Amino acid sequence: MLTSLNRIAGMPVIWQDRQIGCVERAIVDASARRLRGLVIRKGIGTARWLPAGSVRLIGRRCVLAGAKPEPLPDGLTDVMMQAYLTTGERAGQVSDALFSGLTLQLVALEITPGPVYALLGRCAYTVSYRVIHAGKRAGQAMVSELMTWAEFREHSRREAWE
Repeated sequence: MLTSLNRIAGMPVIWQDRQIGCVERAIVDASARRLRGLVIRKGIGTARWLPAGSVRLIGRRCVLAGAKPEPLPDGLTDVMMQAYLTTGERAGQVSDALFSGLTLQLVALEITPGPVYALLGRCAYTVSYRVIHAGKRAGQAMVSELMTWAEFREHSRREAWE
């Protein structure tokens, strides 16, 4: 099952048959193409960290935890990346990421040219990207192709059969 970072915000987190909080935000490691962990909070209490290794499943209605959450690690950042085409043109901002709720592997990035386009639902998706680690565009994503949602779904179906 595919899910997105924006969709899981607010989901309840269940550990040992009880709700221990809700997902405040998800942190990804785009370079490793994997979910890094979840920031969870219960009420107005202190935010806690649930590393990806402690996430058993991200389902349609809740997140199942395999361990008790930890204190937030130092230096936890969640920066929105800019995306550039291989021609050097700016494609837009990475506005979301799609990942498998079972394996926690990133499948695609959602790219939006700007906030107005996002409100209009004008987003593109890419499965082929790399994060730049050096130079003036360090920390940004370089994408080789952009797809519509329909093209992405068709690509996902083909990948499932191969």
